[in-house]
Amino acid sequence: MFQVYIILSYILINTFQTNLCSASLLLVDHKNPCRAYGNASVYDITNLVKEWPITLQGPGFGAGEYNYWWSCAGKTQYCEDIDTAVCQQRIDGSPVRFNTGNVSPQLWFGLFNGAAFQTNLTWDIMYPNLQSDPKLIDGTGIRVTVVHFIVDPNIEKPLFTMNGENKYTEYSITVRGKCIGQPAVNQTTFVQGYCDPQTGQVVPAHH
Repeated sequence: MFQVYIILSYILINTFQTNLCSASLLLVDHKNPCRAYGNASVYDITNLVKEWPITLQGPGFGAGEYNYWWSCAGKTQYCEDIDTAVCQQRIDGSPVRFNTGNVSPQLWFGLFNGAAFQTNLTWDIMYPNLQSDPKLIDGTGIRVTVVHFIVDPNIEKPLFTMNGENKYTEYSITVRGKCIGQPAVNQTTFVQGYCDPQTGQVVPAHH
């Protein structure tokens, strides 16, 4: 059991050792799990796609290709637990599906101050599993998915990449684009809000 804690701690430290030096813990909205706040700034990925979940394909650890379904509000429609943020299943037709991250314990890391005025902004969402019974070491309760967001003015529409699985049971997704829900400022009215991926416009934070 002690070895499992060491492995999981190493995974989390390795994943965030760079980001934690330059990012703060953001405040997740209590009513909308697809939104989080910094100081006078809002990150909102509710409209990142027209319809959730997003379906991605990518490798697992070792051999095998998998389907991954990600929904920022849960209800992936593939894993039974409605709190599942990311669900995984082998492409070869295996009926077994894995919950690779939950919505309710999610953590957002990003720039807390002045994010709306930052170019090439990046932030992360970590979806860890809800902890399971430590007496049953069967792979449940120890999975975690990290979604990396990179604002790139050269990519017109959001681009999603399933990076796959690192050992052990750590998964990562990358989202790139010039308008991916990041804090932004309307250059005409100077009202702060976030960049709505569906319209490309700045939506006021209180909207």
